[in-house]
Amino acid sequence: MDGKKAKVTIIILHYKKTDRTIENVNYLLRQKTDFGLKIVLVDNSGNEKNRQRLVENFGQCENIEILVNSQNLGYTRGSNAAKGHEEGDYIFSVSDDVLFKEEDSMQKIADYMDSHPDIAILGPEQINDDGTVTMSVRAFPKLYLQVSRRTIFRNLPVLRDKIAHDEMRHLDYSKIQDVDWLQSSCYIVRRDFWERIGGYNEYYFLFMADTEMCFRAWEMGYRVVYFPETKVYQDGLRVSRGGFFDFFRSWAMRQHVLDSLKYRLKHFGKGNPREKYYKSKTY
Repeated sequence: MDGKKAKVTIIILHYKKTDRTIENVNYLLRQKTDFGLKIVLVDNSGNEKNRQRLVENFGQCENIEILVNSQNLGYTRGSNAAKGHEEGDYIFSVSDDVLFKEEDSMQKIADYMDSHPDIAILGPEQINDDGTVTMSVRAFPKLYLQVSRRTIFRNLPVLRDKIAHDEMRHLDYSKIQDVDWLQSSCYIVRRDFWERIGGYNEYYFLFMADTEMCFRAWEMGYRVVYFPETKVYQDGLRVSRGGFFDFFRSWAMRQHVLDSLKYRLKHFGKGNPREKYYKSKTY
């Protein structure tokens, strides 16, 4: 990066995966680009030992800014703590467990965004630590399917295919393609779009803000694209994983349901903005 002007600002929200976060940033520092990168590392753990380890490792790096939230502010407010610290043309939202092992990933992604100004959000292929492909692409959600997939009813013939489609299990993950929405564990956002919508919508606490952002992109006449020309690697441990009875044991699961309800209330009666975008292009 060698003092070059930052073109991409990478926002990493750190919670409890400190070892993985340090590995994450070290991989990013090895990226080979013809432009500069700025890393905004937001500590959302509320843990002094975690914060100190981040400072010890990266406090002297001139292209890394460490911000400390006094407590866990949730995903949206925690990430938005980086507002005002952005530089360049793009904002890259990256979970703390994601590893950029391919040294040309950032260059490929930025080049593709540069050549396709109609794209607001783009995400690379994600590979879990066990070698499986992360299902990082989703259809715009239907609450009854989100609930059903966590119960025994997911295997009923009337629901099975709908749930599989909602989870994009039919998707060819080897092809570049438009998609409804991408999980924000790893995606790049055009900065002018990011600023127009004000970053992540703080109406949500932990989940659905990425869904909301992609919905707004399609609604505003941009595209959302899955880009498997480069791969990143993540641990595959989802905060919202679990079945029906985990709802009663897991705060994160209950928060997922609450944020999903908020999303449905906000978008009740609205159609799929991606379908409306395509129709608008046919006239």
